[in-house]
Amino acid sequence: MPKVTKAPNTQRTSPVAVNGANGTPASNSLRPSSGAWSPRDDEILMQARAQGLNWVPIQQAHFSAKTPNACRKRHERLMEKRSVEDWDSLKLDKLAMEYMNLRKDMWQMLATRVGEKWQLIEAKCMEKGLKTLQSVGRSATKRDSGVGLSEAEAATASPFPPTNQETRGLLEEGAPKEKN
Repeated sequence: MPKVTKAPNTQRTSPVAVNGANGTPASNSLRPSSGAWSPRDDEILMQARAQGLNWVPIQQAHFSAKTPNACRKRHERLMEKRSVEDWDSLKLDKLAMEYMNLRKDMWQMLATRVGEKWQLIEAKCMEKGLKTLQSVGRSATKRDSGVGLSEAEAATASPFPPTNQETRGLLEEGAPKEKN
């Protein structure tokens, strides 16, 4: 007997409660999801909002399968994306000029805490990137939060690793050198 394949169900569902016989919303049924937003939907949404329409009229006129709140949230996401991508050359020029004017001051505070030159700190941060630094910072915070330390160790533990100057001071005082 030949194998029969079913066409995939492309309509997603989300939980909605239905109250028994009368079909009013209750607690254990499913309703069709309004689905993903198409580029055409995004265009219609942006145009409708630019005309000054509020979310309920936009939803009623153009997106009957979506809620007014879904329209509002999609518009917010589109606006955020647009503002990130909307950097013209004048904005970029201003950012570059101000960065060059302030860079030593910006990086000096961090360099002082780490015990390195500000130029090296700037270069390392740029090399590693924001996402990597955030991830490593979260991991280091969890690791150094005192889990597994005695009360005395936790009380004296710093949330920051020792600076190179502090490490050199310990080594000069006769503390054993760490093996690599």
